[in-house]
Amino acid sequence: MNARYETSRRPWKQLASSSSTKTETDPASGLGIDKAKYQPMRNIVDDLVYFLERQKDGRFHIEGEHRLADLHNNVPGFGDRITLAIDGVGTSIMEVVGRYFVRHLDEASDSEWIAWFIIVQSVDLQEADDLFEAISEQYAKFIRDRPPQKRERAPRANATPTYDDRKGIERWRRQDAERQKHHPVHKLDKPQMRALRFLADHPECTTVDLIPNAGEKTMEVLSKVGCVRPGGKDNRGFREWRITDEGRAELQREEVYKNWSFD
Repeated sequence: MNARYETSRRPWKQLASSSSTKTETDPASGLGIDKAKYQPMRNIVDDLVYFLERQKDGRFHIEGEHRLADLHNNVPGFGDRITLAIDGVGTSIMEVVGRYFVRHLDEASDSEWIAWFIIVQSVDLQEADDLFEAISEQYAKFIRDRPPQKRERAPRANATPTYDDRKGIERWRRQDAERQKHHPVHKLDKPQMRALRFLADHPECTTVDLIPNAGEKTMEVLSKVGCVRPGGKDNRGFREWRITDEGRAELQREEVYKNWSFD
């Protein structure tokens, strides 16, 4: 039998030689074990799931840890998206691209550490802002005023934290502060932004009957904040509208803000 396979199935530690021949059957392999020469290794079954992200230098960095109980004993799989939503700030979304069940043998301490490691990578999604609005609405309506639930943390061996969540949040806040410099300033809703973008992409379409889902009220709002300017009327009697430099700047701010990449 392959020695590595035996070791992975029979975590026994060999001791100094002994004249004793007393044996005991290993239930995992069915083999007879000389108990005077071998002893079982100590198992450390970790109740944490570790989330790692590859950095630009190629090294992995632990981005976070979650208890299996908090995940309802389900380990995230390929394609699952891990979302951090900070109330009043925004979201950071990571996608699972790797999933490892790890058995780490340490003969020096006669121990075997068993844990799950999940590999994630940051993703930028067009729907991120809409998702954040939906999450925030749900939180405000049903969660914010709910009494907190007490949770008992399961003890684990050598419980030394490998990642400080506060550092991650501080890093997020610094990057988001830079992102906020590009936040759209006119508080336009989605139909108004769509009309503005259509004007930018189709300068030949200048009247409301040619701009999808836009009416005179929409154009008046855009004109009031300086994103479009009214012109004369065409031969059909429709008011003509033109996008301004401020309107193009607002579109650029929205583009940068929505597609901001967090390191």
